Amino acid sequence: MNVRHIILLFIALFFSSSSFAHVQWFVAPEDMKDVYFEFDLFYVAIFLFISFFTALAVMITRQKNKPEFVKVLMGADVKLSRRLYVMVFVFIQVLFFSIQVIKGGFIAPNIVLQPQFIFLGLVSQLLVVITAAVSITLSGLMVMLTTLVMIALTPWEIWINYAFEFFAIGIFMMLTGSYVSTIDNKFLAAFNLPNTDELWRVALLTLRIGIGAQLAILALTEKMVYPGLAVVFIEMFPFYNIFPQIGLHAGTDLHFVFFIGLCELSLGVLLMTGVANRLTMTMLTFAFVTTAIIHGVHEVEGHLPIFSAAFVLLLTQRNKQSSSRHTQMSRSPAFA
Repeated sequence: MNVRHIILLFIALFFSSSSFAHVQWFVAPEDMKDVYFEFDLFYVAIFLFISFFTALAVMITRQKNKPEFVKVLMGADVKLSRRLYVMVFVFIQVLFFSIQVIKGGFIAPNIVLQPQFIFLGLVSQLLVVITAAVSITLSGLMVMLTTLVMIALTPWEIWINYAFEFFAIGIFMMLTGSYVSTIDNKFLAAFNLPNTDELWRVALLTLRIGIGAQLAILALTEKMVYPGLAVVFIEMFPFYNIFPQIGLHAGTDLHFVFFIGLCELSLGVLLMTGVANRLTMTMLTFAFVTTAIIHGVHEVEGHLPIFSAAFVLLLTQRNKQSSSRHTQMSRSPAFA
């Protein structure tokens, strides 16, 4: 692999991000191919390449003497009110669950409830929408209850791909409802709960870890552990495998699945640990936007909860160098 190939592979790191779709939305489990990764030097090169840029992202973030534009990208404080963040976040969640109720679906395209449980699924989602008009905290609780319904009524290999994401969303709504809802604000005061600053910090931390964990789990379940699902997906959309297009003709569909899975896993771990927040969220935002452009409305609808989380995390989660005034905070690499 020469320098030209390394540069093209680096570009692919960005433009192949549109493969970050839920593979099971397009490929049924029974259609999965019985294929597995077998050791060769191409896999080693991919592993070293992703490991290098993961380490580089951490080093750049922690480097004190950075170019000014990098400092702005990673540490700029976006001056938007917390109320606005919560309102946009909740609006998108309500839109998502409203679409599910109208279309008769439940959380994701690959979740099909048994006939006797369809009504329960629709009611639980409808309660998310209705309660949001009165209490964001109560609506967040309904999101969590809907997630529990999903866990109770679907196999673990399906719900594991969504549980962390929706639990994080529900907790975020429960902890931040006081910024929008008068009832939630009174509830906060009546029960002598922690102040809004503390709740806001915990809500952002929960959302970041939950979305990061979900991304890492998807990398494992849909690509790394069961690559046959993603191989079928790439056969359906062969333009995703850009290895031959950049001159790496030894790169098969299976190699590309490994590449994407490792990218997704690395980004998920980085997001959970909070060591390179803005770089990670920029990559993820690009990934979901390009996926939406390629696959259209179907993809946008399914990823609405992720879009709302990306909006909040991209603008609030930054990495800033420690100072004498922030010695204690510097022990944690991420704060907003």
